Amino acid sequence: MKVLCKWYFILVFCLIITSVNAADTAICDGGRCVNTETNNIFGWSVSFKPVYKNQYELGLLKISDSCENDKSTTTTLPKNSFFKQTLDNEAQNANDILVHVYETDVIKTNGNSTDTNEKNTIETFFKSPFKVCLNGKHRVPKSLYKRVGGVSTGLLVVPFKFRSGDVYSDSAIGPYVSYKWDVVEILATAGISQISVSQIGSEEIETETGLTAAFGINFEIDTNWDIAFLVGVDHLSGDKGDNWKYQDKAWFSFGIGFNFTR
Repeated sequence: MKVLCKWYFILVFCLIITSVNAADTAICDGGRCVNTETNNIFGWSVSFKPVYKNQYELGLLKISDSCENDKSTTTTLPKNSFFKQTLDNEAQNANDILVHVYETDVIKTNGNSTDTNEKNTIETFFKSPFKVCLNGKHRVPKSLYKRVGGVSTGLLVVPFKFRSGDVYSDSAIGPYVSYKWDVVEILATAGISQISVSQIGSEEIETETGLTAAFGINFEIDTNWDIAFLVGVDHLSGDKGDNWKYQDKAWFSFGIGFNFTR
């Protein structure tokens, strides 16, 4: 239990410090430009805020423009670009998201050199944040882009647990934190568990409250709903824990989560 909790808090610490930005520079190579101000930890490009990839071209607005104004001019972001939500506390509301573009194709202009095209790309996309409209006349449908990175938080419920080939109705509930890459999302959770314990020398079953911690893989099933496959341990304090045969031993299960981040 102590080892699992240790790694849980190390993971949370690592995810939190990724919110520190690196230097504001850009590199272009092989027809792609990357803004290296993307959050980094130990050389890995990770982000504390949500990261998105657009499968199709989409229109970005200057942050000073209105999503409802016909005169607002959009900047077309090439498909297969990457952008992330800004660190601004008001980066997302019901009508728009404030984002930074950090990887995109070089804008090719006839008659210009490669260096000039790369410079134009950096000037166009990397020098200031943009607005992605969720509503209004410049609305960008969510089918045009997908979430591929960043940290999520939510509440997770575990309805039962598998131990030594048997099913136990030991439910658990607690907050979770996860990090998402393009193809996988890892999750850590800690909370309170209701644990069935038999009395020594009798068949009487009592329900005790214990601590639970788990790691797993998370999958998005709807806008705010997730399902996770987990491995974890439970811990009871005092004499009940000392005499419980599953104290700090692994269990397997799934959890249903409500995501606060999306």
